[in-house]
Amino acid sequence: MVAGYAQPGPAASQPLSNPALRYSTIPAYHTVCSWECFDRWAWTFISRGHAPGMFGQHYILGGVRLHPGTAGRAVAMAEDHRRGQMLEQARHLIEAEDHEAAAGIYQTLGMWKEAGEIRRNGRRQIVTQVHVNVNDLVDQVRKAGIITDYMCPACRGHIRITGETTLATLRNCQYCGSAVQTTDLVDFLTKVVGYS
Repeated sequence: MVAGYAQPGPAASQPLSNPALRYSTIPAYHTVCSWECFDRWAWTFISRGHAPGMFGQHYILGGVRLHPGTAGRAVAMAEDHRRGQMLEQARHLIEAEDHEAAAGIYQTLGMWKEAGEIRRNGRRQIVTQVHVNVNDLVDQVRKAGIITDYMCPACRGHIRITGETTLATLRNCQYCGSAVQTTDLVDFLTKVVGYS
């Protein structure tokens, strides 16, 4: 038999004849037939959102004080359940294309590699959409005969954009070599083309 959960019974609440024993009496722990039996009992509470909580020096689950041997098992079960729910929520956020929120969940769980991959995937999709817009905007600048300077945010160098400018020259700053953010470039070119 495995020591299970403690429940104060009528025997524990009855006054004792010896006053010295009154304060040292702890309710007897109930026994469960097996770990599987305890797991089923604990899962009925954990699956409904009730996690074991500390009350003094003991864990409580569903109003029942847990034996130290079973408390660790119940806490691990609740933590696994919470982690599974958070991972499921992250999967739903990825389906909804909320990559930053999903990456935040992975980061909270200590899954740094997965958080970085999710963020990169989110950026990769945006860059693919923006790449077409940059091509169109550079073509509009070329057709309109506009000559303008884009200021590099890193070194404040002026990157000249003319009719001969190619996308390859716009990927990196020609002065400091830092990568030019495509979204910033699109915003800049949109303003230039819009005002011309």
